[in-house]
Amino acid sequence: MMSQHSKTPGLISKRCTQSTGNLTFGSDYFLTAHPSLILQDGISSACETDDDLISFADEEADDSIHKNELTPWKILITDDDKNVHETTLLALSGVRIHGRPLQFLHAYSAGEARQLLQSIPDVALILLDVVMETVDAGLRLVEVIRGEMNQHDIKIVLRTGQPGYAPEDQVSHQFSIDGYTTKSKLTRSLLISVLSDILGDAHKANSFAS
Repeated sequence: MMSQHSKTPGLISKRCTQSTGNLTFGSDYFLTAHPSLILQDGISSACETDDDLISFADEEADDSIHKNELTPWKILITDDDKNVHETTLLALSGVRIHGRPLQFLHAYSAGEARQLLQSIPDVALILLDVVMETVDAGLRLVEVIRGEMNQHDIKIVLRTGQPGYAPEDQVSHQFSIDGYTTKSKLTRSLLISVLSDILGDAHKANSFAS
């Protein structure tokens, strides 16, 4: 069987026996077909080499990783203080976490946050105030998210301006949260560090899955 290198690097063209067959095209890669099939002038061909299969598989994996890098982390800012929303956007403008940009959603009460979470299932992380409608509105929302809504993949970072209502040691043991910060001590660099650390596990899981 004669073989020669094609003009496309990494691909080898071969003389193959021609046969018709069904090919399934996907939006994320060139084609998906039986391992013994490649696309040749619109006709599927049976070949004795898997060089083309390996090349296509590599392209598919690279494309998946590239798309994952471009998918933004959805961050839900939940705070009844409009200024907190604005300063958070200013601090995180243009920031990428593990190579991915940030997309921000806004809720000004625990009730609004709950509605958003019910309609947008792929929120990655919540920056959650404690004192809103009530002195423990944020803590009650944590219970709803983890219990009633059964959402355990969402990362929750409490960000309070009144730590006396929710001492870190107490809430860290009683509630299923992933981080705790006080607004008075939260600098831009610390906020970025917190997001990077907490989203690290999700990033590793996404990389492994792709």
